Amino acid sequence: LSIKMKRSVIYLVGLLPYLAIANASDLDFKYEVLVDRDLRSLAVSVCFDSPPPNRLFGNDSAGSLVSNPRLDTGEALEVIDEGIVITETELGRCIFYDVLLQPRTQGEQRGGAETRLVGQKHMLTSIGDWLLRPEPDSGYRQFQISFRMPSGRYVSAPWKRTGEALFVGYNSPIAWEGVVVFSHQKSDVIEVNNSIFEVTILGKFPRLDREDFNSWIREAAQGVSSLLGFFPRSRVQVIITPSDRGSAIIPWAYITRGGGAAIHLFVRRSANLEQLLWDWSLPHEMSHFMLPHIDSGDYWLIEGLPTYLQHLSMTRSGSISPDEAWSRLNSGFLSGERAGNGSTVSESTARLAKRGTYRHVYWGGAAFFFRRDVELRVRSGGNESLLEILMKYHECCYDESQSVSADLLLGDFDSFLGYDFFMSRKRLDIEVQMFPDYADAFQELGLQFLGGHPVYAREVRNGIAEQIMSVD
Repeated sequence: LSIKMKRSVIYLVGLLPYLAIANASDLDFKYEVLVDRDLRSLAVSVCFDSPPPNRLFGNDSAGSLVSNPRLDTGEALEVIDEGIVITETELGRCIFYDVLLQPRTQGEQRGGAETRLVGQKHMLTSIGDWLLRPEPDSGYRQFQISFRMPSGRYVSAPWKRTGEALFVGYNSPIAWEGVVVFSHQKSDVIEVNNSIFEVTILGKFPRLDREDFNSWIREAAQGVSSLLGFFPRSRVQVIITPSDRGSAIIPWAYITRGGGAAIHLFVRRSANLEQLLWDWSLPHEMSHFMLPHIDSGDYWLIEGLPTYLQHLSMTRSGSISPDEAWSRLNSGFLSGERAGNGSTVSESTARLAKRGTYRHVYWGGAAFFFRRDVELRVRSGGNESLLEILMKYHECCYDESQSVSADLLLGDFDSFLGYDFFMSRKRLDIEVQMFPDYADAFQELGLQFLGGHPVYAREVRNGIAEQIMSVD
């Protein structure tokens, strides 16, 4: 089979849960979650059409938050660190359990999904803390979840919304984080290029209103959509939390994939719309969804590609000029190269958590993809590009419910070209050299930098620089 045929089979298999979700009778299990007025106490039931699995899993904290698990027969069940054990029975079809959330209230969030009380009004929850699920490979692939909310309270979740407090979704890997919010604030829904963005704002911003945030999200999504002609996910949960930490406009942001695409952004409380549009964080986080989940520690790829693409998308949306985009790229490459301290990008990636080598890794990955984009465009006279490769990948192989390795992804890219390109250059640029040679790529484009500003050489007339930073 050709690469397209092989990967298309995988794609169709992975797509089955999404096709089946349209028919409620095909759901494998159903939840009902009763949320108390304190937003901390949950009463959860999960019912199966067939005998339930032997275990239900959450994250490592779930066992300490869950209590009184029992079957509908009245039989008590055993609590373990990451969930509950279900006694084998042919009689029970429903499991009941209670949850008392223990939200963080001090300091500011600095990592991924967590359970936290925001502004004393909004409960941000990590689904791994309380939503106990079968392993995805156990055959339980899709579910319905209904929330019974107190009056005047609303719920935001990463799954597909089918009612005010009703969702359907696929059973993503337990390790994939996801966020559910119980809030006094109803979500806004905006549509960009047939993709739905559900926006929940957890606090007050004196210089920004809801429409400002919606305009910001709309512009960023349009910029990312312009790269491939569509946004890479059909639905995105967006959560915005005020931050008083540091001086950055967006001091922290992250994505989650558990149950669906989601972005959580921490926005400086004093920010205005102009500052948001000038900031790179939202286009960067959105660009992550150009790729599937990468099941490795190859953060140079996971973060490097979005770091490069954010500049292209911001130019196309009109948030920044082409000259500003080139200046930002050049400055980032210079700072990333200096941060290497004699290590290869691969070595810095391996020490990422311990030595804080983020700048070398992120910008090393961005320089790698910048070089590949320039090489493809120059050798083909502008007929091939990194974006064309990504388009072929989405047509052939992209599956939001599956993980792939970085090498498999790059191998697929090479298959579209018909020769060893990305993999061989990965070995050179990431594993052997200290940093990809971005200066050579700039020279091919006819770009020099004086005082950090781009200057175009007269002798280079191939138009590739203008093509990369197209504003059309």
